[in-house]
Amino acid sequence: MRSAWIAIVLVSVACASAPIRKADQATVLTADARVLEGCYSCLVEARDIYRRLAVHRARPLLITRLFEAHVLVGLRERELAMDPTESYLAAEALIPELPVTYEAARYLEVARAIPPDYIGATRAEQSVLYRRNPPPALFNEFKTSLETGEGSAPFRAYLSASLECLREFANRRTEGRAEIPDDAPPLVRYRMGSCPTVRQLELDTVAETVPAFVEARYFRARVPVLLRTSQYTRELREALNAAFERFPRSPSVTYGLGALNQTIGDCKAAIRHYEDTIVLSPLHEEAAMQRVICLGHIGEFVPAIEGATRIIERRYHNMGDAYYWRAWSQYKRRDLSAARVDIDAARKEGVSLKVLTLGGMIKYDQKELDLAEADLREAISRDVLNETCIARWYYGLVGFAREDWPETADRFAAAGTCYRNAADRSRRDLAAMRIADVDETFRATQIAGFEAVIKEDTDQEEASYLNAANCHARAGDIARAKEFLDRIPAGSVHALVAAELRKQIGGGA
Repeated sequence: MRSAWIAIVLVSVACASAPIRKADQATVLTADARVLEGCYSCLVEARDIYRRLAVHRARPLLITRLFEAHVLVGLRERELAMDPTESYLAAEALIPELPVTYEAARYLEVARAIPPDYIGATRAEQSVLYRRNPPPALFNEFKTSLETGEGSAPFRAYLSASLECLREFANRRTEGRAEIPDDAPPLVRYRMGSCPTVRQLELDTVAETVPAFVEARYFRARVPVLLRTSQYTRELREALNAAFERFPRSPSVTYGLGALNQTIGDCKAAIRHYEDTIVLSPLHEEAAMQRVICLGHIGEFVPAIEGATRIIERRYHNMGDAYYWRAWSQYKRRDLSAARVDIDAARKEGVSLKVLTLGGMIKYDQKELDLAEADLREAISRDVLNETCIARWYYGLVGFAREDWPETADRFAAAGTCYRNAADRSRRDLAAMRIADVDETFRATQIAGFEAVIKEDTDQEEASYLNAANCHARAGDIARAKEFLDRIPAGSVHALVAAELRKQIGGGA
């Protein structure tokens, strides 16, 4: 059945045998085959062949093929969030030469309406396209044009599949998904398998059939999974690297490389890729935000602050996060006044657990105990999973500053329990990570991270018990004080202070 997709092409070449030199006829057939193979390199090769041969008497016979190749190249560039303007303008320039019955303007209108890949596109770009989307009636009109119009069957099928992507983007979904014909060439199979949602087996088939189809491997590999196994991470890295080699100017690919490196704990590499993304797409909000977060995590607070400031000045949709992370960096630099301004601004953008926690910490350090206590109390009430231990720790510090000993002892006891549970979770995760089928680089960073977190949480747990014991001792409840001191092991970094407190309350060394 595959011949059905080629028949029109072969007949056209046969009809064109006289105007096209005999030596070039095989080259035209090669270009036709490249179109059906469908990879970006294939389409570019076909376009260049048609452009080179579409001269003199052969031009009328090849002009439609050249138009379709330009549109297909532009669509693929759009699918990778690259700029298709040059391709679309080249196609538009050919319209006066095309038959009046060939709906070139309509085909180009459909192509220009297709949204870019969401990973590489900015929120502003998507918003503009969303507002320009055609009404439902026009979708049906487009579909009819593609079903009954002139032009090669693969080209019209590709546009029709792309139209389904546009329908999904515009929230005008249809019931079910079209079945991919058994005889569909890789060109069409790729588009129907990559959008609106990925069909992994179809893309696997395309990649196996056309090894140069790196974009099929890319879209197939980036499908999210619950567990990043070694095979998944390896395949994603290989697919991203291959895509980057072929599409170095795709912000989708550069952002994907940034996200992968950030996930496996290599923020320095992630930052480079996020910066590449911003060069390609200067208003890319997510690349700008993730760069700020990574800069903060490696201690580069000044550039993190500068990056967050640019997000705020441009009023990106994630401006609230930018205020939070700028406040976080300011806090790490101990610039409390600047941190306070930013966390208050973040709160106006949206109240969240992390905003309340950092706000409480800043206000405590500024000695504004009432405001700090209010933020921390609300943060704890929102922490339904009992995982934000630092909010409980600072809640205890506020009570300690007020010398409200029994209540503060309970607060530190709750913090200690929180830190103990957190350390236990990390120990379980560490044990699972040691034997998990995951990428070795990812495993190493995760193990190092878990070990550091376990130590930190254990130290904080024991510090919480020491503070609880101190509060009980100040309240005169020596028995409870000894109970918490007994929870501090001899090897703890707090053991000496605990022994001193035990002597003071008469409990021996």
